[in-house]
Amino acid sequence: MRKTCIVLALAITILGFNTIISCNGKPRLEKMVSKPDTKYSHKFGVDCMTCHNTKATPGLLTVAGSVLDEARESVQKNCVVKLYLVPGGKGRVVATLYNDALGNFYSCDSIDFSVGVYPTLLGTPGVKESKKHMSVPIFNGNCNGCHGISAEKLGID
Repeated sequence: MRKTCIVLALAITILGFNTIISCNGKPRLEKMVSKPDTKYSHKFGVDCMTCHNTKATPGLLTVAGSVLDEARESVQKNCVVKLYLVPGGKGRVVATLYNDALGNFYSCDSIDFSVGVYPTLLGTPGVKESKKHMSVPIFNGNCNGCHGISAEKLGID
C-alpha cells in the first residue's frame, strides 16, 4: 500500500510540473507564447484579437502581431518585440516577445497595458535600421488591429 501511495504521489508531482494551465484555463503542455523556429501560429497579418479575445477561444492572447521585412515583401522570422515603460527603448522591460517561423509573435502572459507601454521592434543586428521605436504609448496588445489597417504594417530587417 505504501509503495502504491509513493508511486501515485510521484505521478501527481510529475504531472503537476509538466502541465501548465493555458490562457483559457484548460490544461495544455505549454502556454501560448511564440518562440523562434516554431510554427504554431496561423493567419499572418490578420487581427489576432478578433478571435483570440475570450476564454472560449483556443487561446486568450494579451499581445499579438505579425512582422514583415523592411520592404514589406516577405515574412520576417528573426525579430524581437520589447515593451518598455519609457519611450525609445528605455526604462523597465515589461515583456519580450520573439516571433515564430511564420512571422507572428503572441503571448497570453499578463501584461499591464493600463499605464501605457512603448514597443520597440528589434531586427537583425548590423543592418541599417535594426531598431524601431513607437513614440506613443499603446494601451492594448492588438498590434494588427492598427498595423496593416490604419497604420503601416510592421516591418524590419
